Amino acid sequence: MKDVTLLTTQTCPYCKMAKEFLTQNHIRFVEKDINFDAEARNELARRNIKGVPTLFIGEDVVVGLDKEKILKLVDHRIVECPNCHTKLRVPTNKATNVRCPKCKNNITA
Repeated sequence: MKDVTLLTTQTCPYCKMAKEFLTQNHIRFVEKDINFDAEARNELARRNIKGVPTLFIGEDVVVGLDKEKILKLVDHRIVECPNCHTKLRVPTNKATNVRCPKCKNNITA
């Protein structure tokens, strides 16, 4: 499954909207604030990207909050087991039923 990294700043309203969008759509992501993370800031400079939010989704890059493009590129969702509350990363192309590895409960994703 593709990893999702969201590059942000604390003062960017669109970054806040991007975080809310990813969370609401049950997409697992790692946030990196370019004001505090020099490596993330350098990655933007290396790619000549001048804005945030920027999402790295696997090998793909999305600059700005392009919701349709993000949903097309992301290949997973996060589901929570109602029995033990373990969070599972489930591929979007899988069947809708998965088994929790912790408690063996069947979950409809």
